[in-house]
Amino acid sequence: MAARGLDESALRVSDCVTALLRKQPFFGSLVLRLPLHPDPTRETLASDGHTIRYSPQWVAQTAAYRIETAMARVVMACALKHHTRRGDRDPARWQRASQLVTHALIRDAGFTLPPEADVWDGLTVEQAYDRLCPEEGDSGDDTSASPGTDSADADAAGQSPSEADDDDTAERSHSVADEDGDGDNADGQGEDRDGKSRDANDQTQEDTCDAPPSHDPSGTGEVMDADTRAGDDGTPTKAPLDITTEEQAWDEAMHQALSIAKAEGKGPGQVEATIRSAHASPLDWRTLLRRHLTDAARRDYTWSRPNRRCIDTGLYLPSLHSEGLDTLAVILDTSGSLPTETLAAFWAELRAVATEIDPERVVVLQVDTAVRDVAEYTPDALPEAIAVTGRGGTDFRPGFAWLDAQAVRPGVCLYFTDMECDDYPEAEPECPVLWCDYGDAESPWRHPAPWGERIAIGS
Repeated sequence: MAARGLDESALRVSDCVTALLRKQPFFGSLVLRLPLHPDPTRETLASDGHTIRYSPQWVAQTAAYRIETAMARVVMACALKHHTRRGDRDPARWQRASQLVTHALIRDAGFTLPPEADVWDGLTVEQAYDRLCPEEGDSGDDTSASPGTDSADADAAGQSPSEADDDDTAERSHSVADEDGDGDNADGQGEDRDGKSRDANDQTQEDTCDAPPSHDPSGTGEVMDADTRAGDDGTPTKAPLDITTEEQAWDEAMHQALSIAKAEGKGPGQVEATIRSAHASPLDWRTLLRRHLTDAARRDYTWSRPNRRCIDTGLYLPSLHSEGLDTLAVILDTSGSLPTETLAAFWAELRAVATEIDPERVVVLQVDTAVRDVAEYTPDALPEAIAVTGRGGTDFRPGFAWLDAQAVRPGVCLYFTDMECDDYPEAEPECPVLWCDYGDAESPWRHPAPWGERIAIGS
């Protein structure tokens, strides 16, 4: 019975992820990057930014659209870094604040909230936390004072679960929810002879007493602190966490999810604007370089390669893969002002990201006032260093002319230069161009490119 319950819960969770990928690809792709594990210590489902843990009993008794809403809620909270920003604030009150501000965003994205779920528009999680009375947030009571014009009732959005219920996933959720839960219910939970609650693996509550308290006042999922990673058995494992790396990983995940959603014509609208403003801090040039090259690669889902992070938990989900680029072109400005240290840093990062996106070939041109060297590599054969040739003046035309003459149509062209030149091709190249600018921003000889995108390369 227990195994059957786990299988049914895993199947329902898998169906909900699949529905999100179809209807809400931004949220679905964020969910897909996290392993999903059953965890009877959670009230509903939760994420610490590393995994998503769900209560098998809650999954068995809850409609599919509610599960999808909770999934979207917790990954939205992680995208906004609620799992890294709590600090010393009260956990229950922080949870309440996180739900209040993310409810507005997922409501606007088209999700149906529970009738009792409150919504505060236009606030950060810190602002919502400060506005909550301590006894309201800390007690777990789902009623709260309205912050004036910033408050809105979820029912006022005019939403209904009809959209979520029109597919097989929702039908299955309602049929399972209606089943009699007496004795050993569908998720394999019940009571042993001593009256102690047990989960699908016949663990008692005593086995999971070290798990952090579960607090989900609105029933829309909880966000757990990032520095408390749960082990496979659901118990927390305190481990050192690099917050900067964690937040940067979510920045990149969010950006990739936006790209996937836009490619399907299902951008999340107001959610996109909110997340972009929340991540408006300057990014390292290495991050930007990876972002541009990742966007240039064709990314999609495939069922032919199951998601290996989830298959051990009974979930059969697609994996996100990149078809790579046919050709990546790299033009190096080898004029006399080229700083070799900066070139070395750029080249090292290029080698790493080229291996990740896996283009069929990398064409490297060394150009000053003419093309001085041409080389072609596979991504894993890029040399650790290159011998620079040229060291003359600068002209942006010869490199693009060579690509055109040789009928090379790269998926993206990186031009490593100090921008101290005004000799551009008369016509914009057909391929996307990224100017990797290592020059001095105060130089009077700089001339902004009339097209393409630019990132500033530091040494």
